[in-house]
Amino acid sequence: MWHWFFDLFCLALLFFFMVDQLTFLWVRRVYYLAYRLMIWSKGYVIFIDIDNFKKFNDEYGYETGDKVLRRVGVILLTETRLRAFRWGGEELCILLPWFRKEKAVQLAERMRRRVQEASIGGLTVTISCGVAKYEEDARRLLQAAKNNGKNQVLVLE
Repeated sequence: MWHWFFDLFCLALLFFFMVDQLTFLWVRRVYYLAYRLMIWSKGYVIFIDIDNFKKFNDEYGYETGDKVLRRVGVILLTETRLRAFRWGGEELCILLPWFRKEKAVQLAERMRRRVQEASIGGLTVTISCGVAKYEEDARRLLQAAKNNGKNQVLVLE
């Protein structure tokens, strides 16, 4: 008679292990599964880093850092319809199966603008993005964006 409660409990546990509780984005282990499926679709990957995130934690405290992460996570979720993942720390990523490069770049730029326009606790937050077909390339572009002044989207040509 109470078996449905146990089933619901198991589903809730599954949800808690697959979704980051701070940002409500999928966790990295879900990313690995989804990335393997996405590769054959000829889609794109966007890697995102919150610029100067250490400053938010150091100067304003971890609560502010959590607010920044949560707000950026919500923006990503609303823009990507459950395609966003928390890679680790302040690094996030998005999988875009069956996307063309132009659409992937437009999405990355729109997210960059939305994050910059969203005042989070009175602070201006920016992100850097790397857009490519493969994870390694997107991560390398993200690093280049961070080294070249931040708050930008770099694309593999």
